[in-house]
Amino acid sequence: MGKKRLLNKSFLLITICILISTTISGCSTGKESMNTSNRELTMEEKLEDFEYMYKILEENYPFFKVNERVNGVDWLGNKDEYIEKIKQTKNDEEFAEKLNEIIGELNNGHTYLLSEELFSDFYEIYACEGTRITKPWKKVFDNENVKARYDFSEEKLEELGHENGFWADRSAFTSKIIIPNEVAYININKMNGFRVDEDGKEIRKFFKTVKDYPKLIIDIRGNGGGNEFYWHKNIVAPLIDKPLSVDYYAFARGGRYSEKFHRSRQLKLKKVSGLKKEIVEKFPQEVESDFKYYTKINKTIEPYESINFKGNIYLLVDGIVYSAAEGFASFAKASGFATLVGERTGGDGIGIDPLFFSLPNSGLVVAFSSLLCLNPDYTINEEVQTTPDIEVNPMPHPDYRYDECIQTVIKD
Repeated sequence: MGKKRLLNKSFLLITICILISTTISGCSTGKESMNTSNRELTMEEKLEDFEYMYKILEENYPFFKVNERVNGVDWLGNKDEYIEKIKQTKNDEEFAEKLNEIIGELNNGHTYLLSEELFSDFYEIYACEGTRITKPWKKVFDNENVKARYDFSEEKLEELGHENGFWADRSAFTSKIIIPNEVAYININKMNGFRVDEDGKEIRKFFKTVKDYPKLIIDIRGNGGGNEFYWHKNIVAPLIDKPLSVDYYAFARGGRYSEKFHRSRQLKLKKVSGLKKEIVEKFPQEVESDFKYYTKINKTIEPYESINFKGNIYLLVDGIVYSAAEGFASFAKASGFATLVGERTGGDGIGIDPLFFSLPNSGLVVAFSSLLCLNPDYTINEEVQTTPDIEVNPMPHPDYRYDECIQTVIKD
């Protein structure tokens, strides 16, 4: 991985650390909100929590080998070092900070210690607005010890509203005409699941006004993800005139903790050992040695209220594009929906939502990725990400005349 890619991934992880920092300072400094027993954890309880976390990740987390190759971190092999770090903690706040540091060494944007702010957002998604398929997620967030840890109540949730959380209740897109009758532009800054319908109405209005343009730019640079239904319904479905479909292989370690989550999402898991040898030989080496199950994920998007756009579509991407935004980039390239312009993306955008578990003593919640997903060329999406069709400097500029990605599209 080149220096530029490391800087981009570091920026992504720094962003995530900012989001989770309130777990360290908010939930941990107020002793009354630590847990139902209103006391500090003992060292024995801290070590039990660490062992619980380590075991769940050891049996279910998919990217240990990727982390070794890309970042040189043997996370499982560092167990004794991590235990010593836990033993050095003097209070619950330091314990949470150290756990956060240890989890951070996995270098995965979906694997982190949950903050108080994000807890409220995820509680609303999985517990308030959840359905049968989110039942395992709901169970984690409805745990009384967990709610006490995060000083959470539904009354507090109503007070916060979306403006104070990750899913800000304001439009997630902007649009403009760059060159009249020639180049139209729309920027999607996040895949906001709370704004799918509201934003969708306005996006369609814009698409209708530019449906005869020869070029449409969709800019997702800096988009860290969210809900993939946002781009399914609001971007792809209105622009296509026939179904687009992409198949991906995904693999699960086979740990028991993940099973109920995977079943709830109706993943049809089959044993890797049942695959034909000539197929397995195409996969990364760790698939056969470290993963018990596989499934094929099909993403098919049908036209919906289509404007039947006939021009060329360009998708601007950078190294911050991640999660649901990465899923869009991967789908757009594999299906031929758009020409990708910019730099290699951030990865981990194929599969299902991150899974969550709570630590038995502290009530802290950990999120983690559970599936190793492959690009159509059998490379690991988290490791290789999505390479643009046209590689140029991805840095956005407020004046399109000095934005290399936009200028590349204009000249194409």
